[in-house]
Amino acid sequence: MVSMNIETYDLEQRIQLWEKLVSLKSILVDEYLPEAHFEDSFLLENRKEISRIYVQKENVSIHNKNTWQETMEFLNTKMTLLERFFEEYKDILHP
Repeated sequence: MVSMNIETYDLEQRIQLWEKLVSLKSILVDEYLPEAHFEDSFLLENRKEISRIYVQKENVSIHNKNTWQETMEFLNTKMTLLERFFEEYKDILHP
């Protein structure tokens, strides 16, 4: 999984950033990650609530040498695309 997580103790700040990301959703999906999933509320194992945008590849693992190449290619490609999106729109996303 490659994700952009919004983790902050300030709920208002998290909501504001999430709203900005949602306003850019069509650009992210159309130009960068068509398979992106948006979750405004996700509960981590430690019970902390975050917001998350993610892409996931099924049936692969970095711990399985038979799928290692496919996994690494997925991670590299998707991380690069997410980083490009963030760099392109960081002025909008930062307060």
